[in-house]
Amino acid sequence: MRSSRHKRKLQRGAHAANGFTLRLTQLDADKGALNQRLETIALQGIPNYFGTQRFGYQGGNLGEARDYAARKALPEQRAVRSRLLSTARSYLFNRVLAARVVDGSWQKAQVGDLLAFTDSRSFFPAGVDECSDPRLAILDLHPTGPQWGEGPSPAGGATAALENTVADDESVLRDWLVRAGMEHERRILRLPIGRLTWHYPESDILQLEFVLP
Repeated sequence: MRSSRHKRKLQRGAHAANGFTLRLTQLDADKGALNQRLETIALQGIPNYFGTQRFGYQGGNLGEARDYAARKALPEQRAVRSRLLSTARSYLFNRVLAARVVDGSWQKAQVGDLLAFTDSRSFFPAGVDECSDPRLAILDLHPTGPQWGEGPSPAGGATAALENTVADDESVLRDWLVRAGMEHERRILRLPIGRLTWHYPESDILQLEFVLP
């Protein structure tokens, strides 16, 4: 049997999940506190931030995006344009998520939220009944944050107020995304860590196994 690279990019939905095994060595930690934290992660997931790689070396992508936005211009090269627009949207999303982590609402639905399932790009508004949907507790359904584009936030209530406050604070980036014709999309605020298990092969080694969607 042979395996080799292929040139085609994996499309969304082409595979169900990614499994990981991580081994941390030279561990020096309170194992009781560490176990408690891991149990919390298994139950609640983690904030679904875009990682630092999205923003480039020392945040260079964001700096480039701000420069183009200030000049009300777009890169001519399609790949560069796509990268910088994605960077700007990711930055606005992270700011909204950070605010909801601070106020504790990132892992629970509130009236006015837009909810989405883990593996879906569609979303629907949360009323009183939706906020008590049992699928929220099992990390199948989640509140979402904005991937900014044309038009105001489709959320309502306190959610819309927060998202519009962040967008107003970054109005140059927001207006740049709108002029670029980006569509408003949503991204779940929390990332479920599936099948999370851990053990200590040795006193100073922690091995983690988990699945990400």
